[in-house]
Amino acid sequence: MRSLISVDCLQLLKEQHDEAKALFKQLDKAEGAAAAKLWSELSTRLSMHEELEEKHLYPELKRTKTTEELVLESYQEHHVMDLLIDEIGKLKPDDEAFHPKVTVLQENTEHHIEEEEKELFPKVRKIWDADKRREVGEKMLAMKEQLSGGRKAA
Repeated sequence: MRSLISVDCLQLLKEQHDEAKALFKQLDKAEGAAAAKLWSELSTRLSMHEELEEKHLYPELKRTKTTEELVLESYQEHHVMDLLIDEIGKLKPDDEAFHPKVTVLQENTEHHIEEEEKELFPKVRKIWDADKRREVGEKMLAMKEQLSGGRKAA
């Protein structure tokens, strides 16, 4: 069962980062119905990922001096990503603005991922021990499964 698996929250987030990067790469080459399907999956995963971070990672780290500034910036990066997700969601893959907006979202997302993985995650490893990271990871997995409607969360 999924609930018996212990997962470090940072590893879970890293796996989601890798999945998002792979979907962006596939979407870049897709057209028509295939692009629409990939966009639907990508936008859902990005929104879920943001929700997990904003509920279980950022609030506590915002109260910690060494991570506060990065977390405040991360909230703003999520806001920009949400605006782009909303705008892209109103377009069809054959609209002239679709792929350029996806590219801008990809660039913003990859910048955000790089900051998290290279700056924030190392700081989290210093202030949260493995047990704390697993505790937060379990909460994230439970929320992810709930948001996925009980389906096996990828």
